[in-house]
Amino acid sequence: MGIGGWYGSRQGLAMARERRTTVLTIGDVEDVGTDKAAELALELATKGASSVFLSLDIDVVDPRFAPGTGSPEPGGLTPREMLRFIRTIAREAPLCGMEVVEVAPPYDSGEITSLLACRAILRCAWHARH
Repeated sequence: MGIGGWYGSRQGLAMARERRTTVLTIGDVEDVGTDKAAELALELATKGASSVFLSLDIDVVDPRFAPGTGSPEPGGLTPREMLRFIRTIAREAPLCGMEVVEVAPPYDSGEITSLLACRAILRCAWHARH
């Protein structure tokens, strides 16, 4: 969920479609809102599953808030939208784990991307328990 812009690989999108993977673009999220996108993601991820693994690619967040990534893409989510999405997933999904990927410390101005990644993990852990 949240793939967008010019950096998204057409080959990767074609492969996802071949594998019958549902892709919600950043435009889709913008159209339906983060709450509805989270509902759709939950519905798809939990269908027939006993558990869900959440993988957060930090470049889904707009680079003004998360510059420390190898694939900065203008027009991404705000930290508040991303954290709200994680809260919803952690509360509703039978999570078995979570990861944050694509954090690149050499590009991280003031460590704000790393701080956001840590916040995402803590948010997920907190809401999965409460």
